[in-house]
Amino acid sequence: MPSLIAWLDSTPEEQKAARELVAMFSDKESRDELGIGPIRDAFSDLLFPGTSVLQTRARYYLFVPWCYRTPDTARLTGSALRDRGRGNERALIKAMRSSGVTDKAGLIGARAGVNVRNLPSDVYWNGMVRYGVREHRGGIGSLGPLSGSSDGATELAVRTLSEWNRTVPPAPPGFPAQFDEGFALTREEAAWLKDRIVTTTEGTLLAYLLERDELLVDDVTAPWLAAPESQFEELHHARLFSAVMQGAALLYNLLIAERYAAAGLEKEGEDQAGDYSDRLAEWHEHLLDTTGADLASWDLDRMWEITKRSNPNIQRRAEQFVNEWVTGLRSADAIANRSDLRTLVGERERRKGAQSRLKNEKMLAAWSGASGTRPLTYRWGSVRVILNDIIRGLDDAGA
Repeated sequence: MPSLIAWLDSTPEEQKAARELVAMFSDKESRDELGIGPIRDAFSDLLFPGTSVLQTRARYYLFVPWCYRTPDTARLTGSALRDRGRGNERALIKAMRSSGVTDKAGLIGARAGVNVRNLPSDVYWNGMVRYGVREHRGGIGSLGPLSGSSDGATELAVRTLSEWNRTVPPAPPGFPAQFDEGFALTREEAAWLKDRIVTTTEGTLLAYLLERDELLVDDVTAPWLAAPESQFEELHHARLFSAVMQGAALLYNLLIAERYAAAGLEKEGEDQAGDYSDRLAEWHEHLLDTTGADLASWDLDRMWEITKRSNPNIQRRAEQFVNEWVTGLRSADAIANRSDLRTLVGERERRKGAQSRLKNEKMLAAWSGASGTRPLTYRWGSVRVILNDIIRGLDDAGA
């Protein structure tokens, strides 16, 4: 079966949405069971524009333009240029897999090799356009051949219009077929990429963290642990949204666990409903202890104003669901037995129709035991790796 997400003849935004849809369903803890993904992604784009859950290492922002600017692509345009460039991307995968570099974490094609369906240019497209690594939003090769005219106006247009940023640092000799340098950025590359991102995302948390130039250690597990909320209003709302929606996810799993047990699908000795009831009680107690004051004063109207600035297409039903859930949480009553909140979450699941685990026995039987229970961190895992790649390049390359 051919890939559904190879090189799509669609907008970069459509490509990005399709790729992240695949990523969402490949991670049981990231599934959007309650239909809040557009809100989560609105926050992600505000905090970390140009990023994606599929992005793995910063040097891919150099690898991709290098693959399309090799000597064998210089005179090609259109589909010939795309095909040759994608061939270079596969050659890079082959070279990286066979190299002696020990740090291969995040290598696209690590398992599938050169037959991988989603190449780096697919995964990084939105970011390359957002950061000005790629200057032309159209498909690769779509600018057509350069004119040979000596007319001054034409020469100016040729100098001005380019698919790739002309300041991209040069590729190493032999790239991509002979390449054993790995993912470590040189100082020149790290400085260039930092400048691209900071310049094009000024005022965002992403730019702030790069300008601060400090490695983000493993115990910085969420973006609100890396920066002061007082400087980023959207970060404050993102933290509260993450905190409250984890409870909705736990209640969702509790309802499914009860249905799972009633259908006789549990193994002997299991009590998943009891486990989720306990987790939900612990979560609620922790929420009130640590976030109770913020929850009581949280300006939801302001949150919607901010998120809709990023994504004006957030559905009214999703907004209503979140508002009703937060209103219910502002009571200190135990969550697991609240009929109003159980009905709210149950109806949100039943909206899926035949795909609902509360309606479809086959879907119920396929439940993994945990679906979407992790706190939302807005692509933080991927973002932290990329930021650290750049910061290490700036700090270590010239040592």
